[in-house]
Amino acid sequence: MYLTNINKIKIFISSIFIAFLVTGCDVKQNLGGGEESDDYTDGRVIGTIHGVVKAAHSGARLKDIVVTTTVKGEIHWVFTNDVGHYAITNLSPGNYELTFSGSDGYAIMSAEENIPTLQEVGVTNMATSEDFHYTTTQDMSLYSLNAGLTGTVYTKQDDENTTLAGAGVTVIANYEEAFSPSWYSAVTDSNGVYNFSNLPADETNIITMPFSDGTYDYNIAFDEGVDLIPGETVTSDPIILQIATAEPFILTNNFENNDFGLTESLTMTFSKTMDPSSFDITLSSQYGNVAFESSWTNDITLTIDPLVTLQANTAYSLSLSGDSQDNNSYSDNRSFETLEGIEFVSINLERVDGVFDEFSVTSNIEIMFTMAVDLNNYNGGVALLDDDGFLVSTSLSTDSTTLIIDPLSDLEPGQDYSLQWQVYSTIEGDYDEGGQDFETMSDVTAPAQVAGFAIDMEEDWMADWNTTSITFKWNLIDNADGYRIYAKDNGDNTDLIRLGTFFGNDDDTDVSGTVSLPSQFDYYDDDGIQTPFTGGTELTFQIVAYNETGEGTYSASVTVGDETSPVVTSFNQSGTADNPDSTSTQSFTVDLSANEYLSGADPTFGFVESGGDTNYVLPNSSVSLDWDSDMMGGTFTVVVPAGKDGSGDEFFITNLKDASENASSDTVRVRLNTVFSAEGSFVSNNN
Repeated sequence: MYLTNINKIKIFISSIFIAFLVTGCDVKQNLGGGEESDDYTDGRVIGTIHGVVKAAHSGARLKDIVVTTTVKGEIHWVFTNDVGHYAITNLSPGNYELTFSGSDGYAIMSAEENIPTLQEVGVTNMATSEDFHYTTTQDMSLYSLNAGLTGTVYTKQDDENTTLAGAGVTVIANYEEAFSPSWYSAVTDSNGVYNFSNLPADETNIITMPFSDGTYDYNIAFDEGVDLIPGETVTSDPIILQIATAEPFILTNNFENNDFGLTESLTMTFSKTMDPSSFDITLSSQYGNVAFESSWTNDITLTIDPLVTLQANTAYSLSLSGDSQDNNSYSDNRSFETLEGIEFVSINLERVDGVFDEFSVTSNIEIMFTMAVDLNNYNGGVALLDDDGFLVSTSLSTDSTTLIIDPLSDLEPGQDYSLQWQVYSTIEGDYDEGGQDFETMSDVTAPAQVAGFAIDMEEDWMADWNTTSITFKWNLIDNADGYRIYAKDNGDNTDLIRLGTFFGNDDDTDVSGTVSLPSQFDYYDDDGIQTPFTGGTELTFQIVAYNETGEGTYSASVTVGDETSPVVTSFNQSGTADNPDSTSTQSFTVDLSANEYLSGADPTFGFVESGGDTNYVLPNSSVSLDWDSDMMGGTFTVVVPAGKDGSGDEFFITNLKDASENASSDTVRVRLNTVFSAEGSFVSNNN
């Protein structure tokens, strides 16, 4: 059995649950899952560290490299085989520093690995009849010792005078701490030239030590990130030394980038040699002071190594005060921020904002983070607890930045659950922790489709252009908590819009409810009148029953449109139809108004002989119609020819249509007067 495949081990110990329930301690299921066991005694971990050693540039696997570590105070070593592989076995839990050496042609390298305890992986009381093996991989690339480096050092007294530094400037080629040694030194000749040979063929930083030419003291200087090439000598950029100021200052540091690693050490290099014994150092954050160890290299470079992992996305302050070796004081406060780290984004347990219910009993739980989750980090864990506080067995997987939690059996319907997590990213020491309570969906079935949905208005009711309220009825059905009526139209509202929610009485066989159309159902939005049905607009209504599972199937639809004819509300004649004595034409008008928007189609009209000149009737061609701007009426203009008398005749108007093409049943009859302006005509229905 292997801890690297820890998902085959289920941690199901009643004492853990008791501790969790009584003390509030976290219960972790190790990232990867587990299986049950009933017979427990003390177990043990047997660790193995293995890997492949290669040449950094060629990729060739290196034979006979010595891999050394210390086990319980004794040095142990193994050799890489013909394919560069090594394995150190039978290791107890603990930290191990590995050293890779044995070839004069390659730089010595080091690395650290950890073998965890059973407690660290969340496993206790394992059976002694089995050994639990933990295997970790530590590959290593070795850099050849055949690179050369040369360059020239200058001194600058002022803006106009730059000269060769001459002999005696100490130049250091500095490497990462994984190299042993991590720095090499050379001294400039009389021409200010320095030369290195047999350096590790990797990136290095060039640093000069404080220098005095007898007249001036000079600050240290840098040439960072010089790439060395195997078997070749690289010429670095010229280094120009500046005259040192009396007060020391920090030339360079690795932390003021607002993206500082959580397990990194802070390093800074001063402009002159310092007095380490005089320094007071404080590292702190909003959570308090941070414990650390400090060390100096050549009394110039200060390294601060925090003894705890820093917090992600956190601001830290570094306070420094002390003296240089020439008794000049230094005091400063620096600040930096750690990298963002992994953070929670969302979880699919949330049905709507802030509501965590109706979760499917067959679904996986998915948590999205800002970074990918490292399932191999044994400090991470997930615990899914039922409403009795018992651990639910799950398996874990990832998809990009999403952690997928798969319960090994369906969850119980209508139950409360609690989820807790502590997950790590691939950044050392970086984690996110949190939790969420939620409720699963009930096993209540969805309600059936509502039957009998119909309009429940007075007999012969029809919708009109401005109808905004309609009453419906429908059959009561079982298993429904309530009913929702929706509507859409054939205009701008093509998606169903909820109009109202209604509740039935178990003692009744049917239900009724009245809906009021919201303002979005309005043909014109700027006329001050809500007219949902004008212009041929039709509304489609549906009803659906719902319960805690959600909505059922929508009912058959009911479509409603304007079926009510328009009504003429007023009319009058202005001017006279009598023109027998004139040598020119004259006109009169008949104004007509209705109770709603009209279609704009010309109605049927004409003249009937009813008096005046019995030998003359005005022709239809003498009539023109101008609709009012609001389309709720219009003006008929009638031209009377010279020498003609149309008075006493009857002008009739019929087939007046509203905007939904409903024709009026009224016939307007106007007795044409001989006076300039008159009213008193009449309207008769179907006459």
